[in-house]
Amino acid sequence: MAHDPVDKARQQWDARYPDADRFTVVVTMLRTYALMIRELEAALRPLGLNLSRFEVLLLLSFTRDGQLPIMRLRDLLLIHGSSATYLVDRLGEAGLVERRGDPADRRVSVVCLTDPGREAMEAGVQALLGIGFGSVGALAPTDRRDLARLLAAMRTAVPAGA
Repeated sequence: MAHDPVDKARQQWDARYPDADRFTVVVTMLRTYALMIRELEAALRPLGLNLSRFEVLLLLSFTRDGQLPIMRLRDLLLIHGSSATYLVDRLGEAGLVERRGDPADRRVSVVCLTDPGREAMEAGVQALLGIGFGSVGALAPTDRRDLARLLAAMRTAVPAGA
């Protein structure tokens, strides 16, 4: 049987501290997240995308007019403003988005999806569909729904602004 680093960490934690079950959930989620990112980015890499850049394109595609203020992107991505700016700058250099000033408020920078950006986003969707979203696809449909429900419960338990 393969060595499970999460099980080993749980044993170490349990020998020293309380709440081994909670610790195990956190470590399992962090490890699973890292492995999922690795899988998904491997599928996107041939397209010149990583998951963060793909997510920006996807979020823009979900809007009515293909654009969002950069600070709204920051909030949706749960990242720092400078990270949002970096992502937008890299996507802009690749011609996948354009940054424009908001005519209603010159202090606001709006990010707009370009036609090549929409094509890259669609290619990214097909790449992720092609791998069945990685290890998520290995779960039965009912397990995926249960997992999504459990993660939603955790997400909504986090205080606003945290």
